[in-house]
Amino acid sequence: MQIVESSDSGAEYILDVLIDKSLVFISEYDSGKRSRVWNVEDFEDVMMDNMHLPSLRKLGLRDSERLIQTPDFMQMTNLEYLDLRNCTDLEEVHRSLECCRKLIALNLQRCRLLNKFPCVNVESLGSLILLHCSSLEKFPEILGRMKPELEIKMSCTSSSICQLKGLVKLDVSYCSKLESLPEEIGYLENLEDLHASFTLISRPPSSIICLNKLKILSFRLDLKPIFFATKESKYRVSFVFPEVNEGLRSLEILNLSFCNLTDGGLRKTLDVYPF
Repeated sequence: MQIVESSDSGAEYILDVLIDKSLVFISEYDSGKRSRVWNVEDFEDVMMDNMHLPSLRKLGLRDSERLIQTPDFMQMTNLEYLDLRNCTDLEEVHRSLECCRKLIALNLQRCRLLNKFPCVNVESLGSLILLHCSSLEKFPEILGRMKPELEIKMSCTSSSICQLKGLVKLDVSYCSKLESLPEEIGYLENLEDLHASFTLISRPPSSIICLNKLKILSFRLDLKPIFFATKESKYRVSFVFPEVNEGLRSLEILNLSFCNLTDGGLRKTLDVYPF
């Protein structure tokens, strides 16, 4: 079995498949015999108790609104894709996720109550999405040697993310409460794309000029009243770009549209780059 999806519309069909393949045995429902679970709530309970699936590569549990803790991943050593989007009651990712060394993509978008995410193995990881995880205060511990093409999308930043020296792409766009990036961001020596559009950032950290592999940098806002970005709110403060001097030597695209710019170091920046 390669894919397991949990949803209201597909639970009955998927359970048929699981039962036919003898992957789920439920003794408590029918005197020791295999039985069918008819609603998604029971499906989630069964799956959490029957996760000894060593060949599993893809696990989809998105929109499992009753899910509070992920299953134990100890027996899922071949897991490559884990989708936990919109698990609105999810509070904890089991620490055994560190056993999933083949994990390629992990999506925890809109897990608003998530507060325990102790670690993640990045040996194979290419994509980590933590957008709208508003209760998560600490970035998870990174285990294993990072792939050079790792992409992270998240709704907040922590200085601990700056330990990811191999990080290539960081996207914190649409983080409506984000006012600053960590000063240590200059340590991300392999970063090529940095997207921080539609945030409240008005002054990038001075260390940003140390990102000499950076090719794309965006802090743009929008005149349209989408999300939190209204015309009135954007002009409360002025955007100041740091003096570049000899930094940002690989920068190809700089997007500061609608940022209410002040001269600051921008004039010197434009003198350095013949865009």
